[in-house]
Amino acid sequence: MPSSPPNEIATRESWKILPPPTARTDLGFAESYAPDEFERMKRGLIPKQMEDKWFIYFEEPWLYFHRSWTGPCIYAIRFESSAAGASAVESWVSRDSTHYQETRTDYDRDIAKFLIDASLLGKRATFPVPSSLPADTPKGLYQHHLVGRAYPETTFPAGPPRVTPFWTRIRQLLRKRWDWYVV
Repeated sequence: MPSSPPNEIATRESWKILPPPTARTDLGFAESYAPDEFERMKRGLIPKQMEDKWFIYFEEPWLYFHRSWTGPCIYAIRFESSAAGASAVESWVSRDSTHYQETRTDYDRDIAKFLIDASLLGKRATFPVPSSLPADTPKGLYQHHLVGRAYPETTFPAGPPRVTPFWTRIRQLLRKRWDWYVV
């Protein structure tokens, strides 16, 4: 999983970024984190390789998520902290279609949670693959486009995955080739 060196804390100046968009909508992010988790989240994430698709930094009281290659701010979450930890109290997602084409807020909420869990907290997280993804689009390619790393996947919204078992797919491919060969 991508991570910054333990002593490096991401700041606005750590990366070339664009200002927050004016076109945005309420993300409805409502998660709470323990004090130690929030401390790790505040360290942010500075990309180190081309596969690192996000730059994330904390600027009191907001956590900002920017695409690393192009710099637009996609998500922002405002936290209130207490002795018990920190809770998200306000959040938004970009709706600037010149930089971001997603329109499903519930999916954006899942991606923001995934980015916090996998990239900032180092938890084993399952990547949410949208159920609307065309069948001929490899899920791994979509995942790499969005987050750049290989994580286990689940279909979004939750439901049974539309995956053909490996041996069934092999049989299908062999039949196609055999039929071509016999004809």
